[in-house]
Amino acid sequence: MAVTMSVPAEKSYILQLIDQIRSGACREVSATRDATDALEAERTEAAQNTVWVTGCRSWYLDDRGIPAVWPWSFERFRTVMRQPELASFELR
Repeated sequence: MAVTMSVPAEKSYILQLIDQIRSGACREVSATRDATDALEAERTEAAQNTVWVTGCRSWYLDDRGIPAVWPWSFERFRTVMRQPELASFELR
């Protein structure tokens, strides 16, 4: 996925979170530990089915040999970025 393709979706996602602050619903927004842990576990598992874990030596790989890239389709990215799941965030 090219970065230029992902930026509009990411921008919209972030602006929706900023709107929570602007509306007065909260003063800060942060992802919950449970949400980030769950996503990382799912991402790590999905990454095992990518070309990046076939023995290459790439800067995409972290210290565990797990690629630090989105392992799913661009369609899934667009779906996830369409709207934040507010239950996955702490709104304080």
